[in-house]
Amino acid sequence: MRVLHLIARLNDGGPARVIAQLARTLPAHGITLEVAAGRCAADEGDLAPRLRAEGLHLTDVPELGRAPALLGDVRALAAVLRLIRARRPALVHTHTAKAGALGRIACRLLGVPCLHTYHGHVLDGYFSAAANLALHTVERLLAGGCHHHALTPGQLHELRDLHAIGRPQRWHLLPIPVAPVVRTRAAWHQTLIPGVPVLGFLGRLTAVKDVDLWLATLAELRRRQPLQGLVCGDGQERARLESAARALDLPVRFTGTVPAGEALAAMDVLLMTSRNEGLPLVAIEAASAQVPVVAPAVGGLADLIRWGVVAGGERTAVALAAACQRLLLAGPLRQARLAVAGRVAEHLTPDRLAPAYAALYRTISEVHRPGVQTW
Repeated sequence: MRVLHLIARLNDGGPARVIAQLARTLPAHGITLEVAAGRCAADEGDLAPRLRAEGLHLTDVPELGRAPALLGDVRALAAVLRLIRARRPALVHTHTAKAGALGRIACRLLGVPCLHTYHGHVLDGYFSAAANLALHTVERLLAGGCHHHALTPGQLHELRDLHAIGRPQRWHLLPIPVAPVVRTRAAWHQTLIPGVPVLGFLGRLTAVKDVDLWLATLAELRRRQPLQGLVCGDGQERARLESAARALDLPVRFTGTVPAGEALAAMDVLLMTSRNEGLPLVAIEAASAQVPVVAPAVGGLADLIRWGVVAGGERTAVALAAACQRLLLAGPLRQARLAVAGRVAEHLTPDRLAPAYAALYRTISEVHRPGVQTW
């Protein structure tokens, strides 16, 4: 069975890494994956070369990139239509907003089954009331009879029931596959202050991650105990955040992009301060590496808090600092939380979830009743 994945770009973020794990594990279950993607921005890590080296069939569709542009989007839709006609996949699986919109339109025009994954969304808390209404309208129109995929029960309830997107019977709930992370020593660890606990951040330095709140939480914690900060990741916010850390006189080491195993090996607690999340890979990776996680109950993080993977706190520096302080102390609470988180991470490995994804693809393909094919 051939499945074509459409994604805006294969930057080193959650959606691209999910596709990479599916590409590595699904062939053993009779699923052949191909990927069409736009190009990464200059300040983004690009997974495409690594995936090509692993043998994944990648098609470059430059117009699928993140930035919307009317003429470019029309050209992208035409390119996606040509690609689907040429490859004749049994199913198209779309990721990210722009590729999801164009992919769903193309599949409806061609009568091809489509599954769209919501890795996150901006339907609440980002824009004005008028803009939110427009976004809701567009999403409902795009949904049509396509199938949709939520990563957690909370996200499913929010999108299917509260936002009324898509047909209820065509929603599917399935977590994302996350490969276990092994803690790895690195030479740069020697640049950290010996004997001082480390509060960590791991991810893209973008506005949605709200690293300003992370810095404020570090400042609050340092009023209570000795502590240093470690920010692993890169993005358009990095220069501004480095300047903000200096202005606050905070001891923060910015490493840029480093392997997750190296980053997590240096952290005593991982603090996430995102405004919204789908099901963040980094929280599961930290669980597998036995690093406790603190985060606010937003998006899929609320589900991870209920599952015991993440310790929750309100989205304030004071509340998050208190949650971090409890876990910085070596003791029964920390060990109990790590044990629960580790067990959950074991159930979300690619090998565990690959059969479920293969079954989902086959189910959608079998129940789909296509209209007139226009190959």
